[in-house]
Amino acid sequence: MQTRVKVDSGFCRVALQISSNPHNEGSLTDLTIIMGVANDIKGETLVTQPAGGVWNASKRSVIWCVSELGDGEKFQLQARFEMDPDSEAGEGVPKFPVLVRCQCMYAQLSDVEVAAQDLPDAYPAEVAMKVARRFRLSHQERS
Repeated sequence: MQTRVKVDSGFCRVALQISSNPHNEGSLTDLTIIMGVANDIKGETLVTQPAGGVWNASKRSVIWCVSELGDGEKFQLQARFEMDPDSEAGEGVPKFPVLVRCQCMYAQLSDVEVAAQDLPDAYPAEVAMKVARRFRLSHQERS
């Protein structure tokens, strides 16, 4: 995850780049990208590229949903806002904390071992196994 912020002529532009590890065995799916927006930014003036970012006024955040990101792929999002003219100048570049949630199949973060033993006199063992390696990951970028 990389974030770049640029302020110019009363506008603030934010560029996000999300990359999937090329060593992943499967695609990242059901990505939800949530970006917090500071109070001195006019959130209702949001314009996103590509289209699809949704402004949530009550949480002061922008939410994007991406269905899939293949291993090694990169995805770029841009958001443009108007700055509040009443905000004090010279306070530096606004911060945009970002949270990304996603899922991945056919990968795992740790090993699981199961041992089964047949006890013929008491508990005969009959074991069937179905493996679905899947995890959900949340990443929050520190600003």
